[in-house]
Amino acid sequence: MSKDICKRFGERIRLIRTQKKITQEELCHKTDIEQKTLSSIENGRMEPCLRNIEYLAIGLGVPLVKLFKDL
Repeated sequence: MSKDICKRFGERIRLIRTQKKITQEELCHKTDIEQKTLSSIENGRMEPCLRNIEYLAIGLGVPLVKLFKDL
């Protein structure tokens, strides 16, 4: 059985963030998303709203499609 979409999305956010050597704190500062919220998203415990998905893409410096490709 495949992983839940929220779990896969969170893993994608964490992967891109760590590849770019950005800490959670730095990404929170760039996106105005609280660290508790970002942690919940990365761990698949929270389903992010569209606005936060856009902020994450901007904060990570990637196009929106990269966050969802092959999920």
